[in-house]
Amino acid sequence: PAPVSAYGRSKLAGEDALHRAGPRLPAVTVRPPIVYGPGDRHFLPRLAAAARTGLLPAVGPRGPRHYSLLHVDDLCRALLAAAQHGRPGAVHHVGDGVEHLWSDIGADVATALGRRPPRVVHLPAPLALAAARALGRTGMLNPDKIGEARHPSWTTAPGTLPGFTPRITWPDGLRTTPSPALLDIRSSP
Repeated sequence: PAPVSAYGRSKLAGEDALHRAGPRLPAVTVRPPIVYGPGDRHFLPRLAAAARTGLLPAVGPRGPRHYSLLHVDDLCRALLAAAQHGRPGAVHHVGDGVEHLWSDIGADVATALGRRPPRVVHLPAPLALAAARALGRTGMLNPDKIGEARHPSWTTAPGTLPGFTPRITWPDGLRTTPSPALLDIRSSP
């Protein structure tokens, strides 16, 4: 399938450039899903904000949303495995091997913060797109992100990267991730 955002198109163009270089620049492509962990400034903080408001937005039609996740430490292990065992030209999708529901991800973050799970609120795509255009391209809410958020599934198949097996489960990774946004919300009333 074609990429749904400028970000996706730029990543694909980079991969294509590497593969065209072929033998001059032997490369292995690693495609991670949503990466979280220490230093996360976007994914967990947005979920923490949803826990605070009690509303977890989902763009597009109602229905479950499925996502793959990967802790940053596991991503580092995957990159090392690709460098050591990867075959030049290969493309490897890596993840934790679980299809997580968006509602469960939001509930897990809320629970970690001592809050009730947020209610999933489905926003019609045209309304979300209009809001993104009104706010411009500066924040996390922009037309490209709306294009990505409209899709109900961003998952990876179980990995086939030699030498890599994810070690950190979502509950363990969430529990051990210090995030300023999470800490700020933990200390608020």
